[in-house]
Amino acid sequence: MSERILISTFGFDPEKVLRALRWIGYDRLALVAGGRSVREPGFRRLEAAVRASGDSVEVVVVDPFDFRSCFEGALAAIQRHRRAGREVRVNVSGGTKVLADATLLAAFQEGVEAWHCEEAPVRLPVLKGVSFADSLSPAQKAVLSSIERPQTTAQIVERLRGLGYSDRSTQTAITRLREQGLIAVKLRGGAAVVTIDPKVKWFVRALS
Repeated sequence: MSERILISTFGFDPEKVLRALRWIGYDRLALVAGGRSVREPGFRRLEAAVRASGDSVEVVVVDPFDFRSCFEGALAAIQRHRRAGREVRVNVSGGTKVLADATLLAAFQEGVEAWHCEEAPVRLPVLKGVSFADSLSPAQKAVLSSIERPQTTAQIVERLRGLGYSDRSTQTAITRLREQGLIAVKLRGGAAVVTIDPKVKWFVRALS
């Protein structure tokens, strides 16, 4: 049986994490938390409780009010432990809503088990082993990889045609990606130009 790592969001209330530790099987604990949180008494109480059981606490420091910081911190932790062969479980009970939402998105992206533990443990509807990237068609992934810089739809269609995609499948992929908010399509000089919005470029990069 592989070692189990519980990656939990943390704010200032150690009880939210301690409840998760009682309800969710784990061998190691990692916290995703703001820098201020790990300097407060609540963290010291949690750390002491974990050490009393013979374990240690790994801390991933993020900005708990910045979605990108939280997502990238949680995603990096998940990927690092998966590469080490550990079974990853995520708890999003503690910390800010931004921190919890971003960490849950990271769990969705990686297809790992996710929980919310308040009055009772609730397993969240993440499809284990299925990442968000898996929902993208090969044509959608090819479109995303072709627009590191702005491209006209005609240029993208021509490029993907060389990769074996039909014009229709490329146009459908562009439409779907626009509906998902991953790309923007704007008219410039009479041509439709496709770009990745800088606001979501960090997330698009995580999909590749």
